Amino acid sequence: MLDSVISSSTFNEIMRGKFDNMRRLLNQGREDGRYQIQIFSRDPLILYIRDFVSSDEINHLLEVSSYNGSLVDDQMRVSESAWMDPKDPVVRSITKRAHEFQGWRNRNTSIEPLLVQRYQADGFYNYHFDWDESRKDGNRVTTFMTYLVGNCTGGGTNFPFLPQPSDDRWCDVIECDEEGRDGYQGIIFKPIEGSAIFWENFYSNGTGHKGVYHAGLPVTSGLKVGLNIWSWDAAWREPEEL
Repeated sequence: MLDSVISSSTFNEIMRGKFDNMRRLLNQGREDGRYQIQIFSRDPLILYIRDFVSSDEINHLLEVSSYNGSLVDDQMRVSESAWMDPKDPVVRSITKRAHEFQGWRNRNTSIEPLLVQRYQADGFYNYHFDWDESRKDGNRVTTFMTYLVGNCTGGGTNFPFLPQPSDDRWCDVIECDEEGRDGYQGIIFKPIEGSAIFWENFYSNGTGHKGVYHAGLPVTSGLKVGLNIWSWDAAWREPEEL
């Protein structure tokens, strides 16, 4: 399950066989070109990206985050949120990186405004899909869950329907022991600063993929800060029932 590491490439492009563009794509991404990508799952497509954002970028985002109060819903979410200014040069750079990472999906896909979310002790985000199940036109097609601060216990990102990989080399980024898993099923990604998880929300026919059902598990101590980067496809249409 553990695949080769390719620095600063767009794996969707590679997987679709567009090798003519590979050399140019390998040089995109962070200014220093040092983030690394590994395929975690092919169905659903989930990529693990090490060092997707730099420490300087993290410090800047934390400095400019102006939280608009707590979102408190004992059943769904307890967190504080801050929308990023799309004109900020660092925000623009990360937005461009996330867009180019995905290659040329179509001319109707754009990156939504970036959202920083802060989870203190007892903060969480319950199980959900990132797409809007009520929409018929346009939807959120991909997600980057990026970690800015991971100085906490708990707070992992749990995909309950994904099987645990057999290769224990993944255990540096996912919880493998019983104490770390704390009774949860599926996969739990650790909140490692600078890293990101990328996933596709839909099958190619436009049907939502149930495998990307996920949650931000409760922070039991310390602080977690995440950066949500979502792609919106205005051309998406609800599939006709077969």
